Amino acid sequence: MIFNIFSKRESRKAGTQADVYQYISIPDHVRKQIILLLQRAIGHAEIDFDGTEIPEFYGNVCATLREEYGAFHLFDLLKDVELKRSKTEPSFQELANFFLFEKRIERCLDVLEYSAQEFLRRRNHEAIETLNARLREGGVGFQIENGVAIRVDQQIIHAEIIKPALHFLSHKGFEGANNEFLQAHKKYREGDYKGSLIESAKAFESVLKIILRKHGQTVTERDTALALLNKFFGLNLLPIYLEKQITDLKSLLQGGAPNVRNKEAAHGQGEDVREVPEYLAAYGLHRTASAILLIIKAHEARR
Repeated sequence: MIFNIFSKRESRKAGTQADVYQYISIPDHVRKQIILLLQRAIGHAEIDFDGTEIPEFYGNVCATLREEYGAFHLFDLLKDVELKRSKTEPSFQELANFFLFEKRIERCLDVLEYSAQEFLRRRNHEAIETLNARLREGGVGFQIENGVAIRVDQQIIHAEIIKPALHFLSHKGFEGANNEFLQAHKKYREGDYKGSLIESAKAFESVLKIILRKHGQTVTERDTALALLNKFFGLNLLPIYLEKQITDLKSLLQGGAPNVRNKEAAHGQGEDVREVPEYLAAYGLHRTASAILLIIKAHEARR
């Protein structure tokens, strides 16, 4: 729960609260707020009589991150910081101090993703809302959606397109497309812009296949994005009096993620390694989300 305390209200009046997102760091006070949130939502670390750490979450996350980063202890990754390794609360102290002092925001987001996934497992949606609120208050340009950290470049696009698309993709039957769309966001955040375009196109094509099958259409692995679009428009899910708009929409979608993917990411590169710029990957993500939202809403309206 977020409290609207006096000092916070005064900061808003004075205009000292962050109103522009940044993507390079998490403020110290936000890190501490999140550690306190972990203790409240997951529990204080304790050592059982047989030496087992409770809850197991902290130990599991530390073990996973150590292996992924290739370190025997997370403290070994901290530069210019000397910390004592405690024997009483080893995993919690290791994770909390790593999160406090790690300078790379990517690794801090790793911790946030694992934390959010634990909140989801416990069905603690209030904790996720609080986590996102802390990030927003601190001007951090990331939000947690479905357990994954997503960059918020434009709040309106995120609120009006990305979040509704993720909402529909979370429904039963869309698991594959949902995973591909989340992977597109993950790769975008990691700087793998070519991979993000490919995953975006895969998610878009998966949604087309799912909707077509729901309407009794035959779909094969040989169907291209163009073929899938032609079959979709053949369903006449949109009103016939919008024929011109349907034609324009077809051109729009054909020129969106599948076309960008085909031209920039999926074809052979010859001797040169073709780089996909960040702005093109962002465009592909947003266009894919818009297309997914439109297709699923058209399907839902016909049911």
